[in-house]
Amino acid sequence: MKKFFKFGCLGFVALIVLGILSAALFGGDEGDEKASTEPKQEETATTKDTSKSDSKEKKGVLTEEKFKQIKDGMTYEEVVKIVGSEGSLMSETGEKDSEFHTVIYEFKTDGFLSNANMTFQGGKLVNKAQFGMGSSDVKVTLEQFNKIENGMTLEEVIDIVGGEGEIISETGEEGTDLHTVMYSYQGKGSLGANVSLMFQGNKLQNKSQAGLE
Repeated sequence: MKKFFKFGCLGFVALIVLGILSAALFGGDEGDEKASTEPKQEETATTKDTSKSDSKEKKGVLTEEKFKQIKDGMTYEEVVKIVGSEGSLMSETGEKDSEFHTVIYEFKTDGFLSNANMTFQGGKLVNKAQFGMGSSDVKVTLEQFNKIENGMTLEEVIDIVGGEGEIISETGEEGTDLHTVMYSYQGKGSLGANVSLMFQGNKLQNKSQAGLE
């Protein structure tokens, strides 16, 4: 029953990820010396204040680095400690404190048009998903895409495309058969060309592309 529920949860989570993807989308006189010195001091003070403000703001947002630190099985409190702020409750299912109690939190992210959410079941993290925070600059061609085959390992795919893509969703404990990861790549072709790859147990289960030429 538990396994069946977990697989059902995976399907539910996949729908959320797809929703995220679809929704989703800068030398004078003494008086002169004083005049020239004072603005510089003000500018320095302003710069320091801005720097402090930016630093403080970063502590409360989910960055790519923090996202990578968050692992399957963590509690909500552990995730909040990493992010530096509490998320906003998006969805809640089941009786509180039961093993089937499922909650989804959205967190403020670092990046233009980016977003992220975390799904907890029975008080433990079962899925993390994000869009727009990745820094991968690997671009996949149509020729490379055609060489990729289901059943390949992540390492084999990386050998073909030249690098790892952006993790947009991760479910399950790393190293297990149920560990499911979805990667997104930029594509070479029309505007917005992209590639999505889904691995389960480190084996490619699904590949899809849009706009490759």
